[in-house]
Amino acid sequence: MAEIFEKARELGEAIIDSKEYKELKAAELKQENDEEALALLKEYSDVRRRLGEEIQKGDVSEERIAEIRDELEEAYSKMTTNDTITAYINAQRTFQAVIDQMNNILSFHITGKMPGGCSGNCSSCSSCG
Repeated sequence: MAEIFEKARELGEAIIDSKEYKELKAAELKQENDEEALALLKEYSDVRRRLGEEIQKGDVSEERIAEIRDELEEAYSKMTTNDTITAYINAQRTFQAVIDQMNNILSFHITGKMPGGCSGNCSSCSSCG
């Protein structure tokens, strides 16, 4: 069992040393220090919270829900025009793809099957990278 934990520690260190993780952390730090990005994220979060509160009330009109949804879409649109936020989102997606791929490999070695019905024959598939 100690060998498994040692390999897990090594894997954790390899993940932290990966280009994808470093890029994610750099994008995260940049976003945390970007006042405009933080304001846009707060605006989106506030509108989203307000939408949830209105839905929880139960007696809110469809028009009011549509109105807040429009505000939410507008706030989201503003966020997607901010380079810092989009860089962070892209870095998150890239890092998550690495983690997903790693989990698929682990699953294959444990079960002999790839999640999603992969046969293990890579000749007709490029999704494992």
